[in-house]
Amino acid sequence: MEPTLPRHGSLCLHLVSDLDGTWIPAPDRAEGLRRLEAFLQGQPGIILTFATGRGLASALALLEQRVGRLPEHLVTDVGTALHHRTPDGRWSEDQAYARWVEARWPAGLGRRLARAGYPEGVRPQAGVTPGRRLALEVEPDTSLALAASRLRGALAALGLQADVLPSNGHMLDVLPPGVDKAAAVRHMALALPVVACGDSENDLSLWRLADLPILMADSAVSPTLANAPWERMVRPRTPGPEGILEVLQGLASAGGPA
Repeated sequence: MEPTLPRHGSLCLHLVSDLDGTWIPAPDRAEGLRRLEAFLQGQPGIILTFATGRGLASALALLEQRVGRLPEHLVTDVGTALHHRTPDGRWSEDQAYARWVEARWPAGLGRRLARAGYPEGVRPQAGVTPGRRLALEVEPDTSLALAASRLRGALAALGLQADVLPSNGHMLDVLPPGVDKAAAVRHMALALPVVACGDSENDLSLWRLADLPILMADSAVSPTLANAPWERMVRPRTPGPEGILEVLQGLASAGGPA
């Protein structure tokens, strides 16, 4: 499904974006976000979703501080929770999705892993309460790839089935099998093409799902990242929201992609 322009001239698509390093600009580039939000104000056919590794409280605090245009949907905790904005401006968790995620989470995973001992170079991420995911960080003298391999081995030794998702060069998330940011987007089942913006390995599932995947200009994601749709990936010339605006304006002026 391709992004299209209906007769009234508005782009009609589902815009899904990571927050940190993607939608949220550096303090000295805040004007770029204002220009992107102004563009979206004139595009009623664009449905906006933020998909972040942050928990709900942390994400909402960031939105209150930095964002003027709120999304219709909010995916938090690396895809393990999905929230919808209600007409009165509140946030309501998608209970059907929550039940699906919880049913896939191995019982007692965090407790059993802690009791067995975390792999060398891996420790719990400070300030993140274990829930439907387990957030870990990698010590500076340990490579992310090695830590991920050790963690997968430790889970297998305990007979636990879970996905290990590296991101940002020093983080590991343990997720229920098949649960990620894209799973939450698929659950929404919007009959719209998906444009997905991200800067980290935990956005890989979104890029693979998207009709138009966008890799941010200043992303440090390795070009050797396995299973990324490199042949379809768009990389804007400018970082942050200015880069997203660059792509959306290009789509609008072209009447959709060729």
